[in-house]
Amino acid sequence: MQKKEPGPGDKGGGFKPAAPKPATPPSPKPPAAKMPTPPPPKPPVAKTPAPPPQKAPAAKPTTPPPPKPPVAKIPAPPPQKPGVRPGAPVGGYISAAQRLEQRQLRREQRRSFLAPAGAAVAGAAVAGAAAAGVAAAGSATADLDALSSRLQAVQQAATLVDIQRDLEDVDSALAMLPAEIERVRARGYVFGSFLERKVEVLANQWAEMRARVVEEITRRSQGLQADVTQAQNALHQAYSGGAAQAASAQSSISLLESKVSAAQQALEAMFDTFDDNVTQTQKQIEEIHTALDHAEQATFGFHPDEAIVAATRAQYLQDGNEGPEGVLYLTDGRLIFERKEQVATKKVLFITTEKQTVQELLFEVPIGHVAEVTSSQTGFLGHREILEVKFTPEARLSQARLRLLKGDNETWAGLIGRVKSGEIERERVQATQEQAAGEAAQPAQAAPTKCPTCGALITTPIVKGMREITCEYCGAVIRL
Repeated sequence: MQKKEPGPGDKGGGFKPAAPKPATPPSPKPPAAKMPTPPPPKPPVAKTPAPPPQKAPAAKPTTPPPPKPPVAKIPAPPPQKPGVRPGAPVGGYISAAQRLEQRQLRREQRRSFLAPAGAAVAGAAVAGAAAAGVAAAGSATADLDALSSRLQAVQQAATLVDIQRDLEDVDSALAMLPAEIERVRARGYVFGSFLERKVEVLANQWAEMRARVVEEITRRSQGLQADVTQAQNALHQAYSGGAAQAASAQSSISLLESKVSAAQQALEAMFDTFDDNVTQTQKQIEEIHTALDHAEQATFGFHPDEAIVAATRAQYLQDGNEGPEGVLYLTDGRLIFERKEQVATKKVLFITTEKQTVQELLFEVPIGHVAEVTSSQTGFLGHREILEVKFTPEARLSQARLRLLKGDNETWAGLIGRVKSGEIERERVQATQEQAAGEAAQPAQAAPTKCPTCGALITTPIVKGMREITCEYCGAVIRL
């Protein structure tokens, strides 16, 4: 009781009991947290109510992809006249095989914008998720971003600028051909007189064709811009819309991809045949260089007035389908095979440890002793091609079966026939005036009619390509 007296007498004590009462009001103070002021941030949350569709533009900030497509529009201006392709070798020679490989790689990259198999249904996936009411906004946005990436890639392709790289490649190949022809002439190749004329015609054709292709590139790239714009608009709407807009964007982008791919193929078709002719001419010159390389490395000698026509790697099938490998030569007077291969000289446990190159002349036959040339196919699925050459009875060899390792049977059969008939002489380049005058000054030598040693009459028929004959009576060698 005494404690109670001092409690009321003290003002502080009186206030303390009153303090617990206000403690109850603090609990109502949380309602004071009702502060409607915070709700301003909540209005963004109020975006969920779809009633105000006008606020959809506010969603635009969530659409980073839309700005990306416009960036791709930069290359859209009409293609400029091509110059030297960046990164191209300066003064370097690109072989026909390398050109074909590079062209194939360029075209694969050119079509890389085409959607993979699964991407074609991206829009359908977005639409399906929205229609099912699945709360996967992140997944839907990722799918739309994938569509945006596809659009950006196809926009770049729609400029068709990459076709210019094919044109530049043809430019480079054509520019190198005259110099390569001069090289084979300087090395002594006298056939293929059509090469100079062929390259000249190709150059004239290309000047006109190239202009048409460039004009068509510009026309088609400008025509595709309307489809690009339509796809861009569809994608913008897809980011701020629903399932229908997503499906529409998917459809527009797929249609654009199809049109760009068709335009690329149509442009390539305008000069593909011409490019093939350039490549084929380049291969012809490369084969001549290869033949001259083989001739320079041969261990046998060529006659002073003998000219090489062709040479290729081959296998001389002496025992069924087996035999030595080497080089088959065709000159304007002879058919020759020289063995040239590496053979094992030492083995350890069936493993070759040492090798040496064996190079020797196996046969040489005057072209006039060739009776028949045929090509056939043997082996699994006919993959082994055989060139069969039959000789006349006067030849030292009855026949030769050859498998060309780097060559075409039909081409070689035709070449041998043209040399034998003399038709190949029409392809001989004209000699200089000094050479022609020197040849005219030399008297023609008649073929001998009797053996200078024993006097016997010569009965052996003299055919093209023969350099000597042997007297059947005394064995004397008579040089022609």
